[in-house]
Amino acid sequence: MTIQKVPKRLLIGLQQGFLMSDVLIDLAWLTEEFTNHVDSQNEISSNPISLAALKFTSDNIDVAKEITTEGLTDQERARYIRSLSEITSSEIFEFSTCNRVLYVGFGITKEKLKSAIINFNKIDGTIFETFEDNQAWRQLVKICSGLDSFIIGELQVMSQFRKSVNFHREHGLISHYNSGFFEHIIAANRSIRKQLGFNNTTESMLSLATSALDALLEKNGPMRTAVLGFGDMGMKAVEALLDSNQRDILVVSRDPDVAAQRNPGLAKKCTLISHNVWAEGQYQPDLIISTIRNASPSYHQGQPLPINTPTTVMDFSWPPSFETSALNSVQTLLGMNHWIKISHNLGKEWDYDSTILKSETMIDTIQKRYSETLGNKAQGKFRAHVYHTMETIAKNLETSPYASSEDIPQLGAFSREIATWICHQSSPFHLSTLSNFVINTKRSLSTTMLTHVDHEVKKSILAMSNSDYVIGGAS
Repeated sequence: MTIQKVPKRLLIGLQQGFLMSDVLIDLAWLTEEFTNHVDSQNEISSNPISLAALKFTSDNIDVAKEITTEGLTDQERARYIRSLSEITSSEIFEFSTCNRVLYVGFGITKEKLKSAIINFNKIDGTIFETFEDNQAWRQLVKICSGLDSFIIGELQVMSQFRKSVNFHREHGLISHYNSGFFEHIIAANRSIRKQLGFNNTTESMLSLATSALDALLEKNGPMRTAVLGFGDMGMKAVEALLDSNQRDILVVSRDPDVAAQRNPGLAKKCTLISHNVWAEGQYQPDLIISTIRNASPSYHQGQPLPINTPTTVMDFSWPPSFETSALNSVQTLLGMNHWIKISHNLGKEWDYDSTILKSETMIDTIQKRYSETLGNKAQGKFRAHVYHTMETIAKNLETSPYASSEDIPQLGAFSREIATWICHQSSPFHLSTLSNFVINTKRSLSTTMLTHVDHEVKKSILAMSNSDYVIGGAS
């Protein structure tokens, strides 16, 4: 007897006990309804967007060490941001790099945002610059474009910024609607960097490090060198040393065998040892480059550098991996204070002032386009409502008895995919078309779960298409 497999889409319909009629869905009325809500509530003035920013200087570096989330685990960082959100009753975005810390608050004034940061961290608040609404947007564009100062690491800021936005999304720290604010910043950044040729500038941390390294090697010739850490920055440091014809290279890593697997070819060109072997003090390099990532210094008065001979330490870690007390009188530490001064000098040489004047005009043009986009808040509110509705369905299904351990991790992302599909429909669509999109997903959801997702999504969309539908829950 031949057994014919029932297609998943038909099986789901049969399991529900019926095949839903092919209803034409038109959500245009809902967008119009949101237009009325936006006009009546004047939401632009009632929902401020605020920025509190701290750019590191020699004067505030100690405070910066206290509040940066660099070096924290993802769980620790998410817990910290969530705590700030709870005490402010607002969504908070936090961004830390090797040269700054900033916070963006949604639906909160700049004064309240700054006050919350100060009180929560128990720090001096005078070091923060604050901005609101359009000025906050402009300042973020400048920061991400490297325009607020030529300080180390600016070339990598945009990549770090995108990763931070994704981090907040993945951990449920910002809504889809509010994350759209950052998409405008990213788009503006691309335009400015392209027009100013910032992709070819030399103000990145790696270039700054290489320039300092070249100057030192030119002065001293071949040196015995040690690189602490073999992550991305550590490997780049080894490559820079090899490019400078240095061959006596020691790499110190927590697990040399694991580290070697990251780049076997590069690992063969240097000597890898563990931190325990390094601590024995048998190696006495002339130059140490530190790229360690820890929440607190690895070397300090209680745990000094295991070297007695003269040496220069280039600390590129953030937070710093070395305190001055870890070195003796014949050793030199080139830490964050040193790199800040060097990068400021680079900014002067690059004619920073004229570049800023030119960029202001560019930002004016981009801001005009951005303001026009913000003017269509009704469409944005509609999208936010759809995403919120789909995410609510996912959360309810995650706790349902028919959700398997394989289903649960996928439901949140799947709900966003469905919401994106709905929002991208520029004209009325048939319910069967939406159902086909849901059922034919490439995600490995169980047939039972797909049945319930399909049913709940269609039920919600049918309700939205009804003019008696009551708006609620828009983000």
